[in-house]
Amino acid sequence: MLLNLLRYLRGYVSFTASGKFPERFLNAAAVNKLNLWNAYPSGNAIRGSMSASDYKRARKVARRAGVKLKITKKQGLPFIAHRHRDRIGLPIGALAGAVLLIVLSQFIWTVDIVGAENVSDCRIMEALKENGVYPGGFKGFVDVRGAQRDVQFKIDELSWVSINNLGCKSTVDVREKAKKSEPPGEPLPCNIKAKCDGVITKINAQNGVSSVTVGSGVSKGDLLVSGVLPTKQDTIRFVRAEAEVFADVNSKLELNIPKKYNYYSLTENKVNRKQFNILWLNFPVNISFVSFPQSVSTVNTQKLVLGGNAMPLGTTTRTSRELLESSVNLTQSQAETAFKKTMLLREAFENPESSVKSRKISVSGQNGTYLCSCEYVLSQNIAESVEFNVTEE
Repeated sequence: MLLNLLRYLRGYVSFTASGKFPERFLNAAAVNKLNLWNAYPSGNAIRGSMSASDYKRARKVARRAGVKLKITKKQGLPFIAHRHRDRIGLPIGALAGAVLLIVLSQFIWTVDIVGAENVSDCRIMEALKENGVYPGGFKGFVDVRGAQRDVQFKIDELSWVSINNLGCKSTVDVREKAKKSEPPGEPLPCNIKAKCDGVITKINAQNGVSSVTVGSGVSKGDLLVSGVLPTKQDTIRFVRAEAEVFADVNSKLELNIPKKYNYYSLTENKVNRKQFNILWLNFPVNISFVSFPQSVSTVNTQKLVLGGNAMPLGTTTRTSRELLESSVNLTQSQAETAFKKTMLLREAFENPESSVKSRKISVSGQNGTYLCSCEYVLSQNIAESVEFNVTEE
């Protein structure tokens, strides 16, 4: 196989040697060290093959042997190049393509992370990029062992990191640390105290001694249910107090809403700018000189996917849309409506476990703004567990 490849690269010819004594040519060729192969008789002639460089010397040998040589077929790279000598772009393009292929094969095209469950791929990719492992990175600059140690050092949740560069793909195999389960300790005794001011409306104590009654007012930090229990032997026992203590709690929400404010809205005017991406290089596909005083942009990147792997080839489209500035004057009723929406969101997300017993909304205008306020009466569980040390007096 290798011999045939060398013959093809050097070029060879198939010939016919005819005459009265063609076998003399074979003897003369051996004496003159002409390399012949596939020689066989054909009628009154001999057919065979030899390299193109040997064929030039074989003509003189054939004349002395009284044999006439005739080329039947020319094969090999030199003859192909000669036939296409007027198409200089073909060999140049082939050479440029080979060089480009060799150069691009020295870069990382894709990075595949395997084994990450709780640690995000973005964190791992950021640590890898600092060590030269990223799409477009030169493989010759990557210290694999150093990168593995550095990534494992920077991300404490990882117990093992392996980087394998195969071709233009880098596969990063990671293992996460197993979470240690702490043995349950002895629970400390605790009291139930008030986490805010309020008026007690309901007490549901599962463990401990209640220190307040329904209808009594309490301040933040007051003792509601004690974890110190007296016994029949005139001693005390420490327990973890458990209770739900509901109280009416006063709360207030205030919000300043300007009477006039500016806002931006999207118009139909937009400009698309496209780029062709290869590794770390970006080439503009179209050029636009249109610009807007106020605009917002969105970026859409599409990668070429082969065999389930995203290649570092693709396009990026940046769309800029014009923003139009407008202003609006709010009436008091509009400000009150906006305030009610904000108030409902606060009730839903900030106090989801509380129920609203009453609301008192007021809206007043002053100094170019509307002062909106709402006074609440909330029914909520104000119990808070506070552990204590049994050695304390």
